[in-house]
Amino acid sequence: MIHKVKTDFQDVVLAAFLCIPGLFLSFANPVIHFPPFFFLFLTGLNHLGFRSSSGLSAFTKALILSGLAYSLCLYWIVVPVNVYGGVPLVLAIFCPLLLGFCVGLFVACYAFVLHVTKNNFNPALLGILCGCAWGGLEFIREYAFTGFPWLVSAQSFAIWPESIAVIRHIGSTGLAMIMASCTLWMCIEKKIWRIAGAGILAVVMGYGYTFPQHNEAHMEKTFVIVQGNMSQTIKWEQDVQHMTVEKYMDLTSRGLEVARPDLVIWPETAMPFYFQEPTELSFMVRNFAIENEIKLLTGAPAYIMSEDEMSYSLYNRAYFISEDGLVLDYYDKQRLVPFGEYIPLGRYIPFLDKLVHGEFEFSKGEPGEPLKNGELALGMLICYEIIFPGLARQRAASGANILVNISNDAWFGNTSAPEQHLHLSVLRAIEQNRFVLRSTNTGISAFIDNQGNIYAATNIFEDAVINEQAGLVEGRTVFNYMYWYINFTMVFIVLSALIYTFNRKYINRTRPGKTFLTYLL
Repeated sequence: MIHKVKTDFQDVVLAAFLCIPGLFLSFANPVIHFPPFFFLFLTGLNHLGFRSSSGLSAFTKALILSGLAYSLCLYWIVVPVNVYGGVPLVLAIFCPLLLGFCVGLFVACYAFVLHVTKNNFNPALLGILCGCAWGGLEFIREYAFTGFPWLVSAQSFAIWPESIAVIRHIGSTGLAMIMASCTLWMCIEKKIWRIAGAGILAVVMGYGYTFPQHNEAHMEKTFVIVQGNMSQTIKWEQDVQHMTVEKYMDLTSRGLEVARPDLVIWPETAMPFYFQEPTELSFMVRNFAIENEIKLLTGAPAYIMSEDEMSYSLYNRAYFISEDGLVLDYYDKQRLVPFGEYIPLGRYIPFLDKLVHGEFEFSKGEPGEPLKNGELALGMLICYEIIFPGLARQRAASGANILVNISNDAWFGNTSAPEQHLHLSVLRAIEQNRFVLRSTNTGISAFIDNQGNIYAATNIFEDAVINEQAGLVEGRTVFNYMYWYINFTMVFIVLSALIYTFNRKYINRTRPGKTFLTYLL
């Protein structure tokens, strides 16, 4: 018993040594970002899955270690909760822990699947099965608990976009499956499996270097992206609103001196007032578009009155304004930030308040067509909507020839969050074969081509204007067509394997001759 406890402790220490620094250093962080460290994280999880005494033990150990690792990567959550939400620092520290352990639940499920199936399948099938478990769980993360597909496998390699070029065909979840399968094979003692795992991984991640992608844009347009760098603590104050409008107009005028753009883009809630109302501020913006003969895309809050005009719904909106100062179209944000823009189950927990400035909750917008004018068909993604593969796929499938992400990352302060957010934008560019235009309040604003290369970007917390060309791309990628098939297939394979394992290991042991089907009947 003493020897067994000692062995368990050594296994946990080794896994911790691999998992925690492996995950933290493989994503954007204040120390060093080196993507291959992610395979150390997967190796640590495999060690727990193989060496634990039970499925519950593997699940528990993986939950603790991965929860701590993800919490460390999400350290920046303390800033919006403490600085802008007013939550005392002592309590705010628990927020990244809470979210980190929520993400860790999915990782713990992977370790559980590995442990309970490891003796029922040969190495080839086990690798495929566990890869499907990892990729399928990343897919489920997009939808479960309001959805949070942040710190996903492919994101760690976003700084080397050629290495993840294959996600145009199989998506980030498909690449996650291959990364997990190959890592598991490299953890098997037999040399042949290690060689096979390393070889397959090299071929898949070397695809973009071997077969470089070409820019398939049928035409290029000129865009001006403006980064206003307005302080989050004062931007909503009434006496600051006039200054905000003037600042954006001044910065835009600077960009117009370089070239005549086809579109000027201002960030999410760049206009901290109701643009739809006929006020002095809204007329300033409209007149600016008219005088400079520019199309303008800007974020602003909006509302829709109820039929009885006794109440209204608030929206996070992007307005598409013509050279005549008229609103051509608008888009209301669909995926809202929980506890930031709305309270999940708010009617049941009314004592909770939002962690952002503002008196009311936002409402979800309806899916719609791209914002179109001339050759432009803008696929809008506001704030963290860019992190959802399904939303970006929806935009491209509905005819968007370029993706536009307007955001306000001022909440995150001078942390790693804006860079992590930017890297997720890179994934969407590759998956959908679309250029991505990213306009943020405080950075990082950027131009990303359809290969995932960031070819123009701002620094964080600076007044900035970037003037570049971006291509308009038509058509759909293989991943766009196969999104549901790829992800549902992975989930189906895992569920089938678990049913088979349960049937073989438990039911036949307790009731010889019985099958899972007869057990159900």
